Amino acid sequence: MARASINSTTDLDIILIGKSGNGKSSTGNSILRRENIFEPSFNMDSVTKIPQFEWSEFEGRILQVIDSPGVLDTCEDEEGGITLVHNALQNAMLANPKGYHAFLVVLKFGNRFTIGEQQTVQILKGILGENFLKDYGIIVMANGETFEQNCRKDKTLSLKTFCADQRGPFKSILEECNNRIVVFSNLTQDENVKNRQVQQLIAMVDELENDGRRYTNEHFKRADKFYQHLLVSTSIPMLTKQTLKEQSLIMQAIKAIETLPEQSEKIDSLENILPRLEKLINSLKEKDRETGKLVDFITNANDTKDLVNALLQLYKSKSSKQATPEVLNSLNHQAIEIECTRQNLHQKMKKSFFEKFRDILKRFGPFIFGSAEILANVLLALFS
Repeated sequence: MARASINSTTDLDIILIGKSGNGKSSTGNSILRRENIFEPSFNMDSVTKIPQFEWSEFEGRILQVIDSPGVLDTCEDEEGGITLVHNALQNAMLANPKGYHAFLVVLKFGNRFTIGEQQTVQILKGILGENFLKDYGIIVMANGETFEQNCRKDKTLSLKTFCADQRGPFKSILEECNNRIVVFSNLTQDENVKNRQVQQLIAMVDELENDGRRYTNEHFKRADKFYQHLLVSTSIPMLTKQTLKEQSLIMQAIKAIETLPEQSEKIDSLENILPRLEKLINSLKEKDRETGKLVDFITNANDTKDLVNALLQLYKSKSSKQATPEVLNSLNHQAIEIECTRQNLHQKMKKSFFEKFRDILKRFGPFIFGSAEILANVLLALFS
């Protein structure tokens, strides 16, 4: 049975994603067959801007093109990069609540598709869903003028042979898109070429095996839970380091209470510790984003709070001076268990921390080595 085509509808909504400087905005203008609608931006901060969108009519179809700024711009701050990409895509979904028939990944012929961009695509898959490229992705190769020149020089070169010869990250994303690729010459003045490349793109969108369904905000919401896990995972090494530091200082303060001579001093010290624990617990819950990834740290902080409340109850009691050895031993055992748990979490954090550090060196090593100043700054950022 033949699949339904989206030719039955007059509108076609597509979104452009790509690195600043790849020709994304120019490609958007070419698809719309209108000049200077989207202004190119080479600003790395462009990812923070709101999406641009415009419409045009082409051969009886109403095309809407949304330019999502800088989504493939890479960011060495992984957590910050994930948040920026998520926010840009969220804005894009808000800009067109009906959803999109296709995601156009705009790359530039002659530029390498880098490991960094490939990693950003992995972030996109985490945010939009594992199959968004498979189901809705099309590669648009800008700078088609240079590609055509190379084809004229080398008669054996064609888009098919070009794709077959690819290796590495570009081949991976091409396979993700099921080898859907179209070349765009954004500088051409040839009306036939302008029309033909838009026709090829529309035909490719029509052939997507989605029965005309759009990628909608519901897809985005379903993928959002994974995004929360992704975001928390990248922040855990730094976040837990700060948490363990505060927990360590609180345990030290609890231990020091034993040396205070007056009952009132012990009560005051314990009452000063409680707000610190409340603040720590609330901060952990907020940053956990209901993922459960920080549950061990939250539990440890809550156990510490229970210990402080038990000590307060003991010291405020008139009979605290006659507390039985069993009560004191129980509280002491509770404190030892809390501290052992904290130290175990500390060991796990250090392992995670240095795995993260090794990952950064692996990814950015070629740029870091040879520059002692940059390496020093990376180390400072990690250990501060």
